[in-house]
Amino acid sequence: MSENNISRSKNRADAMLRGSLRAAFPLSVCLLFALCAAAQTEKVPPQIVITHVTVINPGTSSVRPDTTVVITGDRITAVSGAAGFEVPKNARVIDGRGQYLIPGLWDMHVHSAFGDWFPGGRDIILPLFIANGVTGVRDMGGDISVLFAWRKQIADRQIVGPRMIVSGPMLDGYLPDGKSLRFPSSIAITTPESAVTAVDSLKMQGVDFIKVQSEISHDAYLAAAAEAHKQNLPIVGHVPTKVRLAETVAAGQKSIEHLMGIFEGCSTEEDKFISGQGDLKLMLSSYDQQKCDALIALLAKTQTWQVPTLAWQRGGTFLDQRDLKHQPLDKYVPAYWRDVTWRRFTDEMMPDLLKDPLALRQEYFARNLRMVGAMHRAGVPFMAGTDTAPGVYIIPGFSLHDEIANFVEAGFTPMEALQTATSNPAKFFGVEGSFGSIEPGKAADLVLLSANPLDDSRNTQKISCVIANGRLFDRTALDKILAGVEASAKQQK
Repeated sequence: MSENNISRSKNRADAMLRGSLRAAFPLSVCLLFALCAAAQTEKVPPQIVITHVTVINPGTSSVRPDTTVVITGDRITAVSGAAGFEVPKNARVIDGRGQYLIPGLWDMHVHSAFGDWFPGGRDIILPLFIANGVTGVRDMGGDISVLFAWRKQIADRQIVGPRMIVSGPMLDGYLPDGKSLRFPSSIAITTPESAVTAVDSLKMQGVDFIKVQSEISHDAYLAAAAEAHKQNLPIVGHVPTKVRLAETVAAGQKSIEHLMGIFEGCSTEEDKFISGQGDLKLMLSSYDQQKCDALIALLAKTQTWQVPTLAWQRGGTFLDQRDLKHQPLDKYVPAYWRDVTWRRFTDEMMPDLLKDPLALRQEYFARNLRMVGAMHRAGVPFMAGTDTAPGVYIIPGFSLHDEIANFVEAGFTPMEALQTATSNPAKFFGVEGSFGSIEPGKAADLVLLSANPLDDSRNTQKISCVIANGRLFDRTALDKILAGVEASAKQQK
């Protein structure tokens, strides 16, 4: 390919990227992608060529063997049959024989800079994403100044990390003591007026969307949702405890996390749950199939996205059954996370957890899997998210592979499970023309696997190399990243 052809292809891709983003999402998201591209515009950048690889495009459920993929700077510039292809001079060539290329993965529910809960996030959380092929994240509650600084440093290649779509602090109400918020990186919302003020303030600070938490009141939630729409900001998050799932759909909430509200909405005793009188036994015993079918049909009709965070649902539901002192990934965990943050979180959760016998909790999680499968078959859209790092031993990057496997356990095909972490996030953001698949003009966010993820979804962990925004990390570089994270974890106090 000539330099002129490369330049024209690059310019067309830039225009397509900017146009699709501006049509579907806030300007700040557009700027994120523009920042990542800026360093590549002055001259034709070095090329990476992956030859004889099997390309998997989840969005179209297509598999293309013996393919050559050319990456120029931060874009894919060619995808063609390997036969007769002439490798450009001075290109970095990767032999893809026997390997499988998938789009970069997205974790659509993370907390990277969460008050003082997870010190060392820049040197631990961010590189662990890349080491696991996670090239993009949706940060669902964090410190704006920190996240924006990291985002720029990643774009400038000063640090290693994924693309970041950011909410900033979450909107939440006070706990019953009337004085404290449950989580850091939160804004106290006490009235509808304060909800409007908070949304307007976050808009001024350049956030990409609004995240709501559980304790926000019914009227304040509705005010926040209305103002978010007025400000052209998507609103996502929890189903607040005083709000019905059907009301969040009516309010235009774009995504629901943790399957919140669905079991309450399927119960004949939903009013009791809204008033705070329900429990797990009642939730399971009062399930009404007809009521549930209607609610699922509503979610499918409105295309209300679900991010069930099954890895954390499983981990939290059986927290008392886990051997937290012998975790295989403990070497990547700072002592403060383990001994302070997760210990405090565990101590807070355990009394309520132990009120329910193990058999009841086992039935509840089994129903979580069945619910995800039923919603999927009905046409409700899903995305993969983990709730890392607040979830106890939900490890950045690593746990996303668990989540993909959980979708398969819930009844998704391996291809459909891959969609939840690749093409579906692109669809959610309205930028299918820019990333989420392996085609010319798309962002160069790719993961090369040594085994077929369609044979076994766990093969997404068998990573040969990662290309993040055109930046190549081969297996040696990825191992070096992991060694650096391990060293940083030991240094954190």
